[in-house]
Amino acid sequence: MASRQLTVLFMPESAYGPTNQCIGIGKVLLERGHRVVFAAESSWQGKLTLLGFEEDLVDLAPAPEVTPGEPEPDAGQFWKDFIRDTSPEFRKPTVEQLESFVKPTWQALIDGSMYCEPQLRDIIARVKPDVIVEDNVLCFPALMTSGAPFVRIVSCNPLEMKGAALPPAFSGLPAADDREWGAFRAEYDRTHRAMWADFNAWVIEQGAPPLPDLEFIHESSEANLYVYPREADYIDARP
Repeated sequence: MASRQLTVLFMPESAYGPTNQCIGIGKVLLERGHRVVFAAESSWQGKLTLLGFEEDLVDLAPAPEVTPGEPEPDAGQFWKDFIRDTSPEFRKPTVEQLESFVKPTWQALIDGSMYCEPQLRDIIARVKPDVIVEDNVLCFPALMTSGAPFVRIVSCNPLEMKGAALPPAFSGLPAADDREWGAFRAEYDRTHRAMWADFNAWVIEQGAPPLPDLEFIHESSEANLYVYPREADYIDARP
């Protein structure tokens, strides 16, 4: 058992992969006597308390109207619906998807961050965490401005970890042939620069540090946990 109980607040992306990463770490913390709270998206209500965690949930958008007799939405239902509705975009070349899929995806994430910022600040004031852990791809400023150490988990895409010998994220381009990398990066800049600049300005207004150029989340100054299967990673191209 720990000599002093800590309160650890997890905020995973509303999807099974990031949530399961946090559940695994949270379970170990519970076993060692710490308090674990999840600021998950509200469709996870009741699913995390069954595992012994506290829930203090957020809404990433206004709650949809519920028709009497309809079943409750599944956890992470927003992203299931999003993938269903945008699946035709995946038939396009990846460089075309930047405008029609990747950019709208980032915008949906940004909208969620902006919408829940006041809720997150209230949650942090209630929970008083000693440590905050995020497994996501986007900055939520409240997680970085409370004064508690901020830990980032990287588990979504190995190309979140940049390297000169690696193809751009979202490109699907081969690691052994860099002829199209530059054009893809230029199109990413063209399609995303204005959106990133607006989001970065808002992040700064909330009291968080500026974002790295064309990145939507900060590295942590405390700890960054990289979680990806070695067999599917780019270990030969970067550590």
